[in-house]
Amino acid sequence: MTRDVQDIVDLASRLLDHSALLEDRDFHLVAFHSQRPDIDLVRQRSILERGSSAEVRSWFEQFGIATAEGPVRTPPDPDRGTLGRLCFPVRWKGVTYGYLWVIDPDGSVSANPSIPEVAHLADEAGAVLAQRALGRLDVAILLEALLSPDLSRSLAAADELLERELVAAGEWVVVMEIRLEESRSAVPLNVWSLPRGVLATIRPGRATLVIRLADPSDLTLPRRVAAQVREHHESGPAAATERLLIGIGAPQPSVRAARTSHRQAVIGTRVARLGAGDAAVRWESLGPFRLLGSASEEDLAAALLDAPARRLLAHGDPELARTALVYLEEAGSIQRTTQRLGIHRQTAYYRLRRIAEITGLDLGNGEDRLSLHLALKLAPVLSSPPPSSVQ
Repeated sequence: MTRDVQDIVDLASRLLDHSALLEDRDFHLVAFHSQRPDIDLVRQRSILERGSSAEVRSWFEQFGIATAEGPVRTPPDPDRGTLGRLCFPVRWKGVTYGYLWVIDPDGSVSANPSIPEVAHLADEAGAVLAQRALGRLDVAILLEALLSPDLSRSLAAADELLERELVAAGEWVVVMEIRLEESRSAVPLNVWSLPRGVLATIRPGRATLVIRLADPSDLTLPRRVAAQVREHHESGPAAATERLLIGIGAPQPSVRAARTSHRQAVIGTRVARLGAGDAAVRWESLGPFRLLGSASEEDLAAALLDAPARRLLAHGDPELARTALVYLEEAGSIQRTTQRLGIHRQTAYYRLRRIAEITGLDLGNGEDRLSLHLALKLAPVLSSPPPSSVQ
């Protein structure tokens, strides 16, 4: 009977009487066992953050652990906060799937007679990780088909997910889309730490999760996963330069309707670009931005960005468009508009007169207000920017 990875790490730690941890080949934490209080800073961070930084990975890889056939001792490095370790490459059929680390501050582990047995456990872990990796790849392929625009392909994938009991019949699902704003680098997602009931497909710069829900009104699990991804991102080096965008669609009563939730989640990531933080954007909170799912960006731009709106957006003074948007958001209240903008009342009246002159709209007319409000609200996320000059 094949042991689980946690059982393998527990046994390795007891055999060598030292703390051990298992990481995948990307240095994501898979399992750990504390046999002694011999914990170093790198291991502590790996446990808390479920992974290691690129700098730490590079430092360890310089000792040839990725291609080694047997255990490799890595020296201590006080500057990095790491103790001496013994690394057992976790391999299967010539492919490295991870590393079994044993904390070895004084080098005594190397003389332990159980070393060959632990090396065998590392091979066993390699078989388990290989099987899991193939299983996740298989699931990822199914999810790609499930979320494809081809309805027949999507329904066939849904039926296979149900047949394989990866999702239960009548079970609600919600889709989460995770993207990096300007990059195609790896999304900060440790698949080993994902809770049960979460299926994932990961591509450069993005990840899509299908999350099973016991209760469609209880979104505790999606919120927990979103928080986990944000924490992982914020602890990494890319946090200062790359914004994380997270969109969450509405719960659907069947995996066969997951495409709907996915479209909504993608729209959420587009709207998230307008925000200042990394908060997840839910479909239910999008308001008029839901229109982004009703037509192509080009069609929406043609319908919403009419000549009056384009003239205002193309005007040389961006404060006019900003004033118009705030005024419309505040339902025409001069007092609330001036408070939000921090301007004098007479300045607000002057800007409103200029807005009326440029657009030719009557801001006291309901239809004019509605059309301008929608245009100004959605213009930032429409792909067709206003021309530099409008006649």
